[in-house]
Amino acid sequence: MAPETGSENIVNQLAGIDGVLRDDIHVQEEKVTTYIPKDTLEAAREVEGIMVEVLEEHEHEYLIMAEPTES
Repeated sequence: MAPETGSENIVNQLAGIDGVLRDDIHVQEEKVTTYIPKDTLEAAREVEGIMVEVLEEHEHEYLIMAEPTES
């Protein structure tokens, strides 16, 4: 089994957050975008090893971009 890449780790971490749908997660290079319910934004920001930026705010959710933090 090949080791998990940074973006694969982010996808798996975000998919584990309540309300995030794996089908809504998109990966381009090492950047991951997805919609996340407003009440779970802090859970995404607390995931170790990733930086989360809010791109858009909607009534019940945020569009976020997540990428690995510099090590």
